[in-house]
Amino acid sequence: MIMTLGGWIVLLAVLLSSTAMSLDLTGNWKATLGTELMAGPDFYIRQIGDSVWMHGEDSSAEPTWTSTANGTIIGNTIEFSWADVPKGNATLYGTLLLNITSDNELKVLNQTGGWGGETWDQLLPAI
Repeated sequence: MIMTLGGWIVLLAVLLSSTAMSLDLTGNWKATLGTELMAGPDFYIRQIGDSVWMHGEDSSAEPTWTSTANGTIIGNTIEFSWADVPKGNATLYGTLLLNITSDNELKVLNQTGGWGGETWDQLLPAI
């Protein structure tokens, strides 16, 4: 049986969507820079299907920055658009591309706007 181009496209779409749906990234995440666990922020992620929402802020009593982001899972990556919000003083924004290495680890592939950290590890898995 020979599969048509349309059939291959449908099969590829099903495989990609099932990859995104089998992950559960919802939880509390901590960033590392090299081998150092960053002392500051936690990041909170909520995954709904292939849509991912994130919040993070400086862990001081009066945060210097607070960021929110929305992204989409595409294969084994998440493409985020992010921006600082007025709770902190920072006014940065940009994009963030993360590689999903597992349900418990994300690695920064590319970023714009000054995003920090290289690897994220999940601290509190989704309930």
